[in-house]
Amino acid sequence: MIYINNEKKLKRIKNEKDIFVITDFDRTLTTKESEPSMGIIPEYLGGKCLEERLKIFKHFRPIELDYTIDSKEKEKLMQNWARESFLLLSKYITKENIEESIINAKLHLREGAKNFLEELNNYNIPVIIMSSGIGNIVEAFLKKEDCLHSNYIVSNFFEFNDKPVIDFDNIMATSNKNYSRIPKKIRKIIENKDAGLLFGDLVEDIKMIDKKMINNTLTFGFLDENIENNLESFNKNFDIVLTEKGDFNDVKKLLNI
Repeated sequence: MIYINNEKKLKRIKNEKDIFVITDFDRTLTTKESEPSMGIIPEYLGGKCLEERLKIFKHFRPIELDYTIDSKEKEKLMQNWARESFLLLSKYITKENIEESIINAKLHLREGAKNFLEELNNYNIPVIIMSSGIGNIVEAFLKKEDCLHSNYIVSNFFEFNDKPVIDFDNIMATSNKNYSRIPKKIRKIIENKDAGLLFGDLVEDIKMIDKKMINNTLTFGFLDENIENNLESFNKNFDIVLTEKGDFNDVKKLLNI
């Protein structure tokens, strides 16, 4: 089902030509059934890595989907989740198993997403993909699916020398995945645009855009889980909410493209 909460903004922005796009990756560009980018390596390796990953996930995922928790408390919990997850991954991740794990990964683009990204690329529309997961996995997957294009990926990247290294003091979690995380040189590109489109699957994804730009940004929320409990919150925060089997073909119809 599609909920249009700001018809006036939709009519105005869908006619704009000079636009930008900011989108989440996990369960936004990908399907709700897909493994999050953080889980691809553990699923591939199995054993203790997977066992520890599932333990962490089962503890924190319900918290992520609970909008009754105090926002400041939730932010701390989400940062703890990210830190525990990256500490685990740093013990196992290699350049080789990134490439190997992607081949048969349970990772699938949401219906219509590939074509949507291709059309954006054809019209030279800048696309910023923000992920609190693993940027290396996001990049490798989009390359495999032939839709990496010239998109900007803002995420947590491992660097590889003798061992995998990541900046633990600057990890991006779902709770602090905000506009200020986008490099200034990329922000300069989009801040001159007439309008923008934003896509996410969590209410927190709204923070991917600056508050000053929200009036000229049409926001889409994909709500696939806990629909009954979270619909009110999504409708309050997103201009358009797509539930259940909502996809990018629906988005294209709404935008007349």
